[in-house]
Amino acid sequence: MRKKTSFIEMKQEEIKFFIGIDLGWKEKKTTGICVLGKNGRPQICKDIVGKNVLRVIQPYLKSIQEIAIDAPLTRGRGKGKLRLYEKFLLTKTFRQEKVAPIPPALMSKLCDFARELVEKLEEKRFVLNINLIEAFPTLLKKICKKELILKSHLCQGENQESALLCAQLALWHSQFKTRYLGYKDGFLFLPEIAFWKKDWQKNFYQAWKEKHRLKYKHLITNLFQ
Repeated sequence: MRKKTSFIEMKQEEIKFFIGIDLGWKEKKTTGICVLGKNGRPQICKDIVGKNVLRVIQPYLKSIQEIAIDAPLTRGRGKGKLRLYEKFLLTKTFRQEKVAPIPPALMSKLCDFARELVEKLEEKRFVLNINLIEAFPTLLKKICKKELILKSHLCQGENQESALLCAQLALWHSQFKTRYLGYKDGFLFLPEIAFWKKDWQKNFYQAWKEKHRLKYKHLITNLFQ
């Protein structure tokens, strides 16, 4: 006979969480993690040792809807192990604004740890580029309208603030308010263009329009749709 589910238990089952992770080193307390409720309020926001990510999110696992991680989640084949979208973000416009990504080859251990984490999350029903997405908080802070960026007294310091921003992107992703940039070697997810500052809408469009046609012929985005 099936056990009756109480009203409180039913409400708990309906709760959805959105996880933001600013991934740091596996053996050091440099990973920021934020568990965001669907109401946009953080449940927890703290720095943890990287290898403890799954243990920290375990209590929320059945109710997690989306996860956004700041780390290279796929392997690039270009110079410096760059993915195609990273090469594009290393062009003049983004370098001048100091939002160019760090080449993965310069942080190989972190990249290996990130892909290890992806494999473990995939075993727990998360699918890369579907409900497990890659974020870049440094760029998000630059492009997003300030009044749209969540703030919380629970999130202190750079790691936690970045994790909160990742969690907010995960929330937007669940609302179909994100867009992608990339190729089969990896996709970066960004807020829809309406969330961007006007100058950054212009800057990005200009950089996209002026990109090298052959070098970036495979690079795709739905930002302008």
